[in-house]
Formats: sequence, structure tokens, C-alpha cells
Amino acid sequence: MTEHIKEAGYPGQIDIGGSRSAVTYKLKARKEDDGAFHVAVSLTAPRDWLLKNGFRKEATLVRQDGNRVPVHFEETLNVADNISVTLRADDAVVGSMEELRKKFPELRAN
Repeated sequence: MTEHIKEAGYPGQIDIGGSRSAVTYKLKARKEDDGAFHVAVSLTAPRDWLLKNGFRKEATLVRQDGNRVPVHFEETLNVADNISVTLRADDAVVGSMEELRKKFPELRAN
């Protein structure tokens, strides 16, 4: 059975070709039955800002610690999509709690 470790939002920035905007990104950490830790990273951004800055499918999230994470939209973004869209990174998988805390220092706080 999957064990939920932590889920919280953190301030960061979204970067599209050098254009940046403040966003809140969410980390959702869980421990799987095999002992591996999985972390899902996502953010919600305004569709119109994304389109104005040339976004179609991929951007970069700049996390609190400066690490850059590629994020993507499932399809090609266009004006028919919702006003706010969710971008996701591929799940990160780490083998230990120590490695989890090192790779995601945000998760160390309460």
C-alpha cells in the first residue's frame, strides 16, 4: 500500500525562454510498496500568460533552491483550454528518505 509522506505548496518561478513569472508549485511525496519514494511536481499557471510568452507544451519550473525542473502540458496549449492550466514534471523516484530530503529540501520543513 502506498504511504503518503507529504504534500505542500512552495513559491517558485516558471521560465519560458527567459520570461519568468511567480508561481506556487506543489510537491506530493509518497512511499511505494517497493520502498522507493516518488515525488510528483506540478504547478498551475494562467493560460493567457503562457500563450503570450510562447508556451505551447513545455516550460521550466525554477524551484526555491534554484533547481530547474522541466514541466509540460499534456497537449499543445491553445485559447480553447481552461484559463488556468496544470503543468506537471515527470515523477522523481529516489531510493531513501535521505536522498529524498537531499533532492527536495523543501520537504524537510514540518
